[in-house]
Amino acid sequence: MSRGHHWFAATSFKPSITNACSATLRLSLAFSAYSCLSEWAILGQRGRSIVFYLLFPLAVTAAVQLVGVFLVFASLIIPALAIRHLRGARALITGYALGAAGYALGLVLSALFDLPSGAVVVWTLALLAVSFRVAASVRQAFH
Repeated sequence: MSRGHHWFAATSFKPSITNACSATLRLSLAFSAYSCLSEWAILGQRGRSIVFYLLFPLAVTAAVQLVGVFLVFASLIIPALAIRHLRGARALITGYALGAAGYALGLVLSALFDLPSGAVVVWTLALLAVSFRVAASVRQAFH
């Protein structure tokens, strides 16, 4: 590969890397702003809800630009469906754990078998969620 061709290949990825960094920064800022604002005692529950609903579209837009619609909505819906029978902090912790495990295992499987990352992560999330629901049903049947 000639030096000029290598330079062109390296710079052709620069806009997508810049866009990904920009989307990640916007997403981080949106969630940080929500965290800070939600701690304000003057906001109350209604104020926190308003701030959440104002920042949620920004976070989703940034996430869609970063990883795509399919992965964003699967990440929002699949863990929520898996934990719909749980309540409180246990539901949040379990949902986050399922999501993190789905992403981690999906990315590892994608790398090992050279498959598309987004699709493998969504399938892994779905399989983990179904496994969790089956295990919860079996556990509930024996109690």
